[in-house]
Amino acid sequence: MLRKIVVLAVILITAVSFAACKKKESQPQMLPPGHPAMEGGMPSAGMPAADMQNMPKVERKVIVSKEVAAKWKAVKLAIENKSSNTTKEYTVKIGSELTVPNTKLSVKVLAFLPDFKMTDKEFYSMSDKPNQPAAQVVVVENDKEIWNNWLFSLQPNIHPFQHEKIGILLVGGVSK
Repeated sequence: MLRKIVVLAVILITAVSFAACKKKESQPQMLPPGHPAMEGGMPSAGMPAADMQNMPKVERKVIVSKEVAAKWKAVKLAIENKSSNTTKEYTVKIGSELTVPNTKLSVKVLAFLPDFKMTDKEFYSMSDKPNQPAAQVVVVENDKEIWNNWLFSLQPNIHPFQHEKIGILLVGGVSK
């Protein structure tokens, strides 16, 4: 009787292990509900960052609500001097420009969205609360625009500004 139970247990274990090892078909990765469509589909997991930079840029309108404009007047940027390994914070009014000391760089803050959201047609803020702070920034070097993108204070590695001499991070917004 014991031998029958052992044989039955071995058969059950073998059957379960074969079922568990069966390779599952990978499902195509779907975008979350409400996410704008991505031209050209989802990038592959191994796609290098350089390939992402060559993708076509979609023009979107920046919408700043009256409530956001009434509450936020400036942003705080942390400027890192890579040669001296020092960082200094600067407050820059929205629509204003900062000349970075000891460089030929200037940084202009075009917009601030405290609760950043993006659709296929626009950038906007879901509220006036700093849930996902983002600043649209233009960097100019020697009178030539070298970078125009968004900085995110909670996710600084999304679209980081890359330059040999300085680094720029969004610390957050400055309310009125």
